[in-house]
Amino acid sequence: MKVTSKKHYTDEFKRSAVQQSLDSPDTVKSVALSLGIPPNLLSRWRAKLTSNKKTSHRLKNKGPEKSLSQLEKENRELRKRLEDTEMERDFLKKATTYFDSLKE
Repeated sequence: MKVTSKKHYTDEFKRSAVQQSLDSPDTVKSVALSLGIPPNLLSRWRAKLTSNKKTSHRLKNKGPEKSLSQLEKENRELRKRLEDTEMERDFLKKATTYFDSLKE
């Protein structure tokens, strides 16, 4: 039977890891793996440090300013504008070709 000892991390390391995960656009899993800790441990630290109202050093999530649904909506609108612009461009190319042929 293999005996493993629990690693103990300092409060400063925990706070630093949580702040890094909050500031990073990467997933919790990728941040945790880059720090060499299990992802579920980092998730527990995040939950504890971001929701504990008694803590004077409460950390805040500086995640994306827009939600996924807002980004998807914006993406649909931009695709529609691009499609309209491409159609307008194609129309102008054809019109230019037509009017150039009339001059000759």
